Amino acid sequence: MENKNILLGAIRVIVKEEIRPEIERLDKKITDFKDEILTGQDNMSKKLDTILNEHPSMNASIDQNRDKIKNHEERIQQVEINTAQA
Repeated sequence: MENKNILLGAIRVIVKEEIRPEIERLDKKITDFKDEILTGQDNMSKKLDTILNEHPSMNASIDQNRDKIKNHEERIQQVEINTAQA
């Protein structure tokens, strides 16, 4: 029985040593993949922050342009009325 346990222990050590390089390779691949995913998420997060920060100023610009267009439309109508009366 003792010889059997010694033999099983030796087999375990040998198997661990045999598969260690493969485990290390897979660990590196997993780590690299996680790094790639997290880097991509960081980039998207930065872009989203930029968009969210610019959004209020874009809205203000759109409102200003609407006001200018409304003013121009009113002025054009007034010119058309004055032209039609002349």
